[in-house]
Amino acid sequence: MRKIFLSLLLIGYFSAVYAQGFAYDDKTDVGNGLYKVKSGDYYGIIDKNDNVIVSIEYQDILFHEGKALLTKDGFIHGIVDSLGATKMFNAEYKVHPKYRYIYDGYIIVGEDKWGYIDENGNPLRIKAKGFFSLGKKSPTQFDDVAPFVENFAAVYTHKDGWRHIDKEGTEHYKLRDKKVKVFFRSSVYKGECIIVTNDGIKQYQESDDGTFAVVKRILSPSSSFIEKNQDGSFTKLIFKEGILTLDSLMRVTKYENGTDSIIFIQQPKKHIVKKVIAPIDTISLENDLQVGIVSQNLQANSKGQAHAEIKVKNIGNVKYENVHIFIECSNASREWQGNIEANSELSLSFTMPARFSTAVVRRNIVVRTVYNKEQIEKNFTVAIKRYTPVRSR
Repeated sequence: MRKIFLSLLLIGYFSAVYAQGFAYDDKTDVGNGLYKVKSGDYYGIIDKNDNVIVSIEYQDILFHEGKALLTKDGFIHGIVDSLGATKMFNAEYKVHPKYRYIYDGYIIVGEDKWGYIDENGNPLRIKAKGFFSLGKKSPTQFDDVAPFVENFAAVYTHKDGWRHIDKEGTEHYKLRDKKVKVFFRSSVYKGECIIVTNDGIKQYQESDDGTFAVVKRILSPSSSFIEKNQDGSFTKLIFKEGILTLDSLMRVTKYENGTDSIIFIQQPKKHIVKKVIAPIDTISLENDLQVGIVSQNLQANSKGQAHAEIKVKNIGNVKYENVHIFIECSNASREWQGNIEANSELSLSFTMPARFSTAVVRRNIVVRTVYNKEQIEKNFTVAIKRYTPVRSR
């Protein structure tokens, strides 16, 4: 009798499944008759006839200029374009958590050290003096990097500081005075960049023969760095002399001091359309949820860990249900799911590995908040001090 009951139950279950057809959790039109679909925590691409073009086993597939990375657990497995054509790699590199697109033909990869691979998975070999070791196959040799923009990228090592390289790995925008200490180099915009040294904050262009950087404008004859702040998708480098505002590609968009403001990249003007707004609450993740970090200065403990505290504040009058929050940094990650009441604050602790030999390291914490089809992402750069045991006398 029990076997008969179980058989009837299974028949009823599968009949319901076949009657309903297979349904995805989410389906987004990406053009050219293709759709990005989500099933559980995994994403893929199907066509209008429900044929699978990209198997549904990857992290979120984010298109930029017609191409997207296919990643699993942060590792790059391949590339897909807007027509559904794929190119697969050996999954040996992790994508940079802040730069998850293809920039000017190159992908930023690594973990504690960073580098570049092209769209065929080939590592960029560096020819700049001090950066290149003959026979070194790994592209991950930099302590900090920026995306390729206009064929150039700004790269940094603790030993050699900031430099600009091209896609052949050759150094550009070199300063004539080799004794000058470089604190920062921006990405290139229309052939020009901002370089901050102990000799000031200056705008440069490259000489006609491509050998040296020449000064186009002196923004300040000195530079006294105070702090770095994240303001939405923009980063602010705050000096005693003024503030540099950077966009997501690390290009300087604006310099401002107490008396003047210089715009380098004009932001698109917003066109305001007047319309009648119904007297109801409008749910907007970007407007209602404020994501911040309690402190960007952290201390490693004796267990080789550092702890950060993320604050999510709902300033709106609407309760957000079934919100997903993903926190990532290096090899560490945390996922939270739940409801956020109106006019309330959520506190999330986050633990990351912190074993290193230098006095201080910098890490980038990425916080993604997802609600329905809306998503916001915040990046916080934290400075982690090395653990030093207290010696008893």
